[in-house]
Amino acid sequence: MKNKTVTLSLFKLTAVAGLTLFAAAETYAASVTSGFDADALLKGAVRYRHMNSKGMQKEIYIGIPPLDTATNRNTGDVSWGTGKHVLFTYSDGVLSTTVGSAVTVTRNVGSLAELNYILINVQRNQMMGGGGGMGGGGMMHGTIEFKNVKLNGTPLSPDSFTGAASGAKWNVTGGNLSDGFTMEGDIVLSGMQPGMDMNHVELSVGYTDQTGPQVTQIGVDPNPAILNGTTNLRATVDDAAVGNHPIQSAEYSLNGGDWTAMIAQDGTFGDIREDVEAELPATKLGSNEACVRGIDSKNNVTNPPTCTTFMVTYRFDGFFEPINNSLLNSAKAGQAVPVKWQLTDALNAPIEDQGSFVGLYSYPVDCQSLAGNATDAIEEYTPGNSGLQYKTDGKWQYNWKTPKTYSGTCRAMYVEFDSGALSPIVTFQFK
Repeated sequence: MKNKTVTLSLFKLTAVAGLTLFAAAETYAASVTSGFDADALLKGAVRYRHMNSKGMQKEIYIGIPPLDTATNRNTGDVSWGTGKHVLFTYSDGVLSTTVGSAVTVTRNVGSLAELNYILINVQRNQMMGGGGGMGGGGMMHGTIEFKNVKLNGTPLSPDSFTGAASGAKWNVTGGNLSDGFTMEGDIVLSGMQPGMDMNHVELSVGYTDQTGPQVTQIGVDPNPAILNGTTNLRATVDDAAVGNHPIQSAEYSLNGGDWTAMIAQDGTFGDIREDVEAELPATKLGSNEACVRGIDSKNNVTNPPTCTTFMVTYRFDGFFEPINNSLLNSAKAGQAVPVKWQLTDALNAPIEDQGSFVGLYSYPVDCQSLAGNATDAIEEYTPGNSGLQYKTDGKWQYNWKTPKTYSGTCRAMYVEFDSGALSPIVTFQFK
């Protein structure tokens, strides 16, 4: 059965002067799937049973699972006939069910704490036939259905559940039921019905892990990465604090693209905490975003994913003579300083695009400590119309025309590229 999601208004029930009032609280996006969650913690339940309504058996159980334990339940009587409308509620620590228009059974269970799960179980079994046209020993059964089912006043999808031998079960998940809920529907019976629990409808409410794993310690190395190369994405996926289920996989998305599998660093998924990694292509110049999500053994997915950014830029070589990168360079104010560098990608292919250059900038620094504030940087220019010069093989030159006003001062200089990256910063003392 495919998941069906219906957004429901969640109601808090309050009894006032014998009336039940409904105040809207939050929404519950109900998703119905076939099967059951073996790990779910069931906290409250109601069972509608003994469908032939004969003998000393009770037809209604309500309380704390397992309802087969007499001390866990309260009971009630009803004559089923061909079926009844039933209402199951939880509010202010009280489980309650009303069957038909007259029979109500309650059980004070106190706070059930966090609730986000309902299990619908509709069981139909055969009963032994005897005599008559069955030849004295045939098998016979009627049908049992739970139909027109609503949660907090909104129909589920599907809204009908038909019993099967040994039980047919459905999960209802999608949000918080801790403040209260109502579930109602029609139990419809046809044919011969057995007694006791052979045919029944049981509705259970509880808690199941619906939270995806946490993703921490996400990082990219190297950062920045070199254009047309690769970089490594690493993260930790951990479910210990949000469900304690094993991690079955992890995925990454690069710049909003498709989700792609990551690998466990220890070689195999299956632990509660997994360190994961993936090799990323560095093909998009500038800022990139990598997002990671984990999936636990219950198919819960990290939501939202955890993201990080990294830069892709060029391989920079330089600055070349006459600039010394490691010393305080000496220059005469008012003269041009030839600034030379080389750009290549990770495959050593030269970067020949003039658009790679954004500008050359400088800012004042203290001549002793060489400390300064890069926010004071100004753009510098070439003399005349010489501009940026391409020298082949990815090599570039920009003749920095220094003003005479720089005389007796020190400055730091750098080049900015279209990737957003900066060159190394070099310092000058002007005569």
